Formats: sequence, C-alpha cells, structure tokens
Amino acid sequence: MADPLGISFANGAEIADGARVALMGGKGSGLARMCQLGLPVPPGFTLTTEACKSYLVEGWTEAHETALVDCLTELEQVTDKRLGDQKRPLLVSIRSGAPISMPGMMDTVLNAGMTDDTARVLCDITSDSRFGWDTLRRFVQSYVSVVLGAPAELVREESEAHLGHDDGTGLSPEDLEYSAQKLRAAFADRGYRVPPEPLAQLREAVGAVFASWNGERAKTYRRLENISDDLFTAANVQMMAFGNLGGQSGTGVAFSRCPSDGKPELTGDFLQSAQGEDVVAGTHQTLPISALGKLWPNIYTELERTARLLEQDLRYLADIEFTVESGKFWMLQYRKGKHSPRAALRMAIDMAEDPSFPLTREEALNRVKDILQNPPMLAVESQQITSAKVIATGLAASPGQAIGALCTSIDDAIAAEGRGEPVILARRETSPSDIGGMAASAGILTTRGGLVSHAAVVARGWGIPAIVGAETIEVLKDGILVDGTHIPNGTEITVDGTSGEILLGSHQRDEVEAPEVSILRAWTRDVPGETAPRQGRGFGEEVNVQNVTRALSVKGMSDSQTLASVLGAPAEQIETVLSALLEAGEVVAMPRGRYRPTPEMSERIDAWFAEAAIRI
Repeated sequence: MADPLGISFANGAEIADGARVALMGGKGSGLARMCQLGLPVPPGFTLTTEACKSYLVEGWTEAHETALVDCLTELEQVTDKRLGDQKRPLLVSIRSGAPISMPGMMDTVLNAGMTDDTARVLCDITSDSRFGWDTLRRFVQSYVSVVLGAPAELVREESEAHLGHDDGTGLSPEDLEYSAQKLRAAFADRGYRVPPEPLAQLREAVGAVFASWNGERAKTYRRLENISDDLFTAANVQMMAFGNLGGQSGTGVAFSRCPSDGKPELTGDFLQSAQGEDVVAGTHQTLPISALGKLWPNIYTELERTARLLEQDLRYLADIEFTVESGKFWMLQYRKGKHSPRAALRMAIDMAEDPSFPLTREEALNRVKDILQNPPMLAVESQQITSAKVIATGLAASPGQAIGALCTSIDDAIAAEGRGEPVILARRETSPSDIGGMAASAGILTTRGGLVSHAAVVARGWGIPAIVGAETIEVLKDGILVDGTHIPNGTEITVDGTSGEILLGSHQRDEVEAPEVSILRAWTRDVPGETAPRQGRGFGEEVNVQNVTRALSVKGMSDSQTLASVLGAPAEQIETVLSALLEAGEVVAMPRGRYRPTPEMSERIDAWFAEAAIRI
C-alpha cells in the first residue's frame, strides 16, 4: 500500500516512530506524539513527505487536492469551525517539517483563511476590535513574503509606509482596519495579489512550503550539515492558536535545560500579545522565559511540567514551542534541542546521575565521546581582559571566544573566509538567508533577538561564539555605532559568547578545560567498551584521501581532532591530508579549525558510497 499523502496528527500517532518521522517529518511526528501523550495540541494534519516529493515532480495534482480537502474536512469536523465561515471561521498555520531539523530554513505561513469579513467576525466574537485586523495584516505580510515571493525590503518598505515602524501597534482599531486593507492593496499594485478565497490561500501556501525544500537557503544548509536532498519536507496544517489575542495571550520557545551551559533550568524567550514568528525571527526584543513565571504562574508551572515530560520522552534536551491564547496553554512543537559542546557534557552527567532519568553512564559517555577528544575550554579572567575596553554587552547566546575583523555584510564575510581571514559578523538580526555568511564567521553579534532567535540557535548548533540582543549597538553598512562612536568594518574586535561582552581589539582569555571533562574521563575507567576517549583507537582505517573525506562528509563540518577520533588515527596525519585537500581546492577551511567538503567533492563522495553499496 502506498504511503498516504495526508494524515491527521491523531492518526499519525499510530505509526511506528521511525516510519512516522520519515513520512510526517520531525514536526508532524512530534505533534502526533504529543497527541499520544495527551498534551494540549491544536488539531491539524500533515501533508506528507511523499506529497512533497510528488509535488516537486508533477506539481499540484488531483491526488494532492483530494488529500487536502479530505484532511481539511476532518479538521473542520473536529474543531467545529469552517474555513471561510462567517460565524465560526477556521484559520490555520502551514509549517514545514523535514525528517531532520533545519531550523528556519524552510517556510511558514500563518493565519491562512483570512478575509475582510473574517477579520470583522474575529473582532466581534472576541470583543477585541484590534484582533481581527492585526491578524489580517500579519497574514498579508506572511503570504506575500512566502507564497508570492515579495522581496523582504519591499515588504518592509510597504509595511512601514502603511503601518508605521511598529506594525500598527500604535494605531487605533479604525486606523488599523484601514491600514491593513491599504497594505494588501499596495502589494497588489506591486504585483503581489493575495487571493480572497480561503481554500486557494491554503492550497498555494502548502505548495510554497513544499517548494521551499529546494530554496537556496535550504540547499545551502543541507550542504553545510550534510543532509540528503532526498528526504523532502512535510507541510503541517494546524488550527491557529492566537498568541496575539489581547493581554492574556502570548507565545514563546523554551529549552528544558540551558542550551549554552547545560544547567537544569528552563531557558528561553517569551512575548506577550505576539505570534511565534515574532519570537524566533529576532526582530523583537523578547522577555526571558522566567518572566512568564511572574506574569502567569499557572502557565509557567504547566510549561515546566510539559518540558520535563518531553525531555524524558526524548531522553535528550527538549526544544519546545508554545502559545497561550486567552489563558489557555497550547503546545505547537517539540524536538531535540541544539546545544553547545559544554552543555552536552553537563547534561550527560546530570541526566545519567538522575535516578529518574532514562540514561545510563555508558549511554551518556557514548553521546559525548567525540567532544571529549577535543573538549570545550572555559575562559578565566586575566588582568588583560579586566582592563580591556568593553564597548557593549548582550545576551550570551553561544559560548566561547572569537576574535576577528568587524564585518556587517554577508557577502564580505564569505569573501573573507575565502582569504582565510576571521571575521565577526554583526547584524541587526539574522535570517535563514544569512547562513552562508554565518558559517563563514568566527563569531556572530546581533543587536536584536533573544536566546531562541535564529542567530542563537544556528550558532549553538555550529559551535560558533555568539552574542544577541546587544541593544546599545547600531549596525550600519560600513560598521557599527556604539554610544556615538563609529567603529568601521575591518576593526578587530572580540566577542565573548560566555560572558556576553564585546571588546575592542584582540583580547584572548586564558582557558582551562571545562570541569565536566575530568568527571567524564573518570567514568570511562569504570565503563567497558570503546567509550574511553583516547587517540588512535586502532580501528584499522588507512589514513588516505578517501577515508578522510568520507568521514568529513558524515560530519558535514569537522576539525582534525574529531576526524582523528573517528578514524582512530593521529591528528597530525589527518591534518596533513586536510592540508593537501585544501591546497587542491577539495575542501574549504572554516572558522575554529574546521573544514567542509566542496560541493564537487561531496558529489564524488556520494559516488564512492554508491559504488560501495553496489558491491555490497
């Protein structure tokens, strides 16, 4: 029997875990699992990776239409709402979700199903004269950007012209209604017409999410992370939970533990009267998740309980997205969280030592054995740093220290990488389209966003020191402005992703091994097998170009120490091969001593694997 093109979250829970992830993607699978666990999840359905695969080959077919309409009909029955209805309108989000997490690299459309009539109904049934029109303007901005492909600068220009710099927050309800309608008309005049039919909106949004699998930023991220192009994404269609519905609503992203240092405390960002994209885009200054405990203690308690449950279910750090609508808590996503190497060590110890947590010492050591080959270092205070000029501070988003030339251009950062020059990339906020420049940088600095913003999540996943939310800095085309002082591009600066300090000049702190390293090394003496970290474990792999590049392909980006641990060979031999590959143009040198294969080399590696598979 062929895999279905569409399946509800509730029915997806009946599919075995591995098959469910492949078919429904990570997000859809997680939603199905949360339904199975009895958590509060807005109802919805997944148009599967099979639907995406066939769409990218054949376009939107009758089979796609049937799957969409059948699933939508079931959703309308479950929610007792109807798309386009004038009494109980159903609005939905359409979110991507590949089998392997690709944070922010594909597209999302919120509030599909919006029309002027729907906006008026929402204002009436909620007794909130702003809510419907705020939701309409959000939908229009989302739709023209994602589905119609309007350039970000044009969307920003028209939005500021009609709504002001605050997206209409300061407008009266009457002015917001007028401005939201004028904004939609202005986009139509520029060639970006939003269809008035709710089903057409939904259909086109699903197609845009599927098409984003082949978008440039998604392809770049897959190349950097060595993710197969043949996995495809699912599209998750879900009843909207409105975080922008007045003062008793909001949205947030939380980690069950701190992803920077592993401390066992709920960490994340929250925004009142907002929707999810406001938090993760880095365009708004967020509140720490602890603020939720003071604002709504009962919601915070429910979030803590849910985070513990999902962490136990994953046996790993949980990254969760939630919304509060008029005091009701809704779960929108959970997945394994991206974290720093230091956090991995702390979590391995704490989880294995917790009698109630399902992780043994042996399993914990297996998780971190590669990290122990090249353990994270902690900076210690020195007189040089103490007397150095700290020009600004922000949120310590990804630990470690980086020194490089200030750079505010993505293209310039990529060019500098090609010359072997380390740079610190400074941006107001980063977006998924910036990942090429982020990967090329030694450190990252943003003036907006919080600990779960795009810049923070990607930097932690790649081990790049990062500071976010440095509000006293203004990013210019030719540098940054700090307290009225212009610091031009090319100036050497230091970012400390552990302390959150930005310093003028080069200031290298003294470093010591993280204290968790000695604890875990002591454990290896008591655990049998190959978990103990030692150089040259005798796997018998010959150190040649093919084996080194194969190992590098598996890792995506790696350094010589890590590759040495994989191949059981001295790091010096690995470095010799990497140097030869670099000179031949087969690999690219990355910041912090890492390398990645070029696209051409990746193709040859794929061919080697294919030949090996044929022989087997």
